[in-house]
Amino acid sequence: MEPPQPTHQLPQIVCIGDSLTQHGWDVGKRGWTAQLSQAYVRRLDVLNRGLSGFNTRWAKHTVPRMINSQHIQLVCILFGSNDAQFAPGKYHVPVDEFKSNIRDITRMFAQSRILLVTPPPVADHLYESLSQGPADRCCEGTRLYAHAVRSLAEELRIPCVDLWTAMETAASTNTALDSFLWDGLHLNANGNDLLFDLLLRAIKTNYPELDPDSLPFVVPGHLNFNDFDELNHMLAHPT
Repeated sequence: MEPPQPTHQLPQIVCIGDSLTQHGWDVGKRGWTAQLSQAYVRRLDVLNRGLSGFNTRWAKHTVPRMINSQHIQLVCILFGSNDAQFAPGKYHVPVDEFKSNIRDITRMFAQSRILLVTPPPVADHLYESLSQGPADRCCEGTRLYAHAVRSLAEELRIPCVDLWTAMETAASTNTALDSFLWDGLHLNANGNDLLFDLLLRAIKTNYPELDPDSLPFVVPGHLNFNDFDELNHMLAHPT
């Protein structure tokens, strides 16, 4: 017997970025993409396409090879922390080129909803204390890249999730950023909670049709049918 052909493909949310996104599956730190996946379970598939160590120069040529845009409902784009490395570091991308690269990445998803996310601040003293040698990036340098994301979002009329400002506002001093960043650069559980909350709020405000609380299960719930025949009929005639 031939296996049944897929009729209930789940639409997708795709999360693109560097290590801040790749580490989003780390359930030990309440990763933000893991939380997003839980919020949309059986409603939308959340795909993590984070590329640890990548900058936008490399990502814009790699992302198209990793993603089939056919079923994408929403794209979350988070870069900047690596691009902001001091020149002439391996990962450094000048801020004007960074902004252009982000623009190019958004064009790949012109038919999808998009959220642009700013990079978070750097907790300089913590990052410096854990660096092997002189620190290769800093808070003030990364600020320029966060500003570039906000500026591009406004220019393209794309919603912006301003993680930078939210984290800076929550932290009264640079020392207090430690409560969001486990090594001064990457999100800890509190940082992931903050980003997840900001994303969900942005989705509900800008794309209410994707509010997980209002989306039905793609496959019927077990309370909605009485036996296999009824389930089979519902699967064969999706509403």
